[in-house]
Amino acid sequence: MLEIKNVCKSYNKTMAVQDVSLTVMPGEIHGLIGENSAGKTTLIKCTVGIFRADKGEILYDGKPVYDNPEVKEKIGYVADYNEYIKYYTVSQMVYMYEKFYPAFNKEKFNDFNQVFQLPVNKRIMSFSKGQKMRLAFMLEVSKEPDYLILDEPTSGLDPVAKAKFFELLINEVEQREIGVLISSHNLDGLEKICDSVTMMHGSRVERQMSMEDMKSELCKLNVVFEGGAGKKVYDLPQVLRISNVGSIYTMIVKDYDEDFAKQLKEHGASLVEPVDISLEELFVVLEESKGRSKMDSDKKDVSAIKER
Repeated sequence: MLEIKNVCKSYNKTMAVQDVSLTVMPGEIHGLIGENSAGKTTLIKCTVGIFRADKGEILYDGKPVYDNPEVKEKIGYVADYNEYIKYYTVSQMVYMYEKFYPAFNKEKFNDFNQVFQLPVNKRIMSFSKGQKMRLAFMLEVSKEPDYLILDEPTSGLDPVAKAKFFELLINEVEQREIGVLISSHNLDGLEKICDSVTMMHGSRVERQMSMEDMKSELCKLNVVFEGGAGKKVYDLPQVLRISNVGSIYTMIVKDYDEDFAKQLKEHGASLVEPVDISLEELFVVLEESKGRSKMDSDKKDVSAIKER
């Protein structure tokens, strides 16, 4: 298994990753999400051995990754931006991978390219970002690694290519029981494939749980107020977000239970219906609630100063 234990990493005294821990088991897809500058890419570069962690340790099946070629050979890594020897063709890159990685499976690469259709005799310097991303994915998976680390792997891919990417990734996990750590802003895609999720904020882990538990943290409701929702509904402390089209209101709430549904009906709701909340909605609402909490805290600090 992949173990990240209390990892810290800083640049010029600025902390990029603070005390982050997570585990990825064989056969598991673990999502890594967070706003820009949350520390995801830095953590990934530590995880694949590009950066040395200032503190903590990163272990693959009990062995450290940094400065360990034997372990790195078992890791596939697709970066958020992939550069190769620009004058090489795809065929030349495949030949080089065959020489560097004894387990490289050229037949698998060719099978994947039946899906992605990259011109094998074309120079990589002429490829788009999406084509380079497809090439990186095919090369790294064809190494037949035990662990696959992916940083924004769908960046530059069109919707059809994204769908094919997720399908091939799931098949690889099911067939070979590899462990996957994937960072992406494509939360709709992650929601469909991930078993567990780590949410980072400000260089730290904010939440870490199974996908099922993550989505149960908040509840989305469709609520009908035939006469319109009054101010008291908007002021309910459980309500984090509310919008409406006519008499149908969509709410995202915390601590939902039958007592809260009863409370809504007392305020005029004729129907209260829980519906599925997406990972993207969950992430956005949690980020918004953090922003409101910070503003409230700042206001209290200002008030305290004025009182002095």
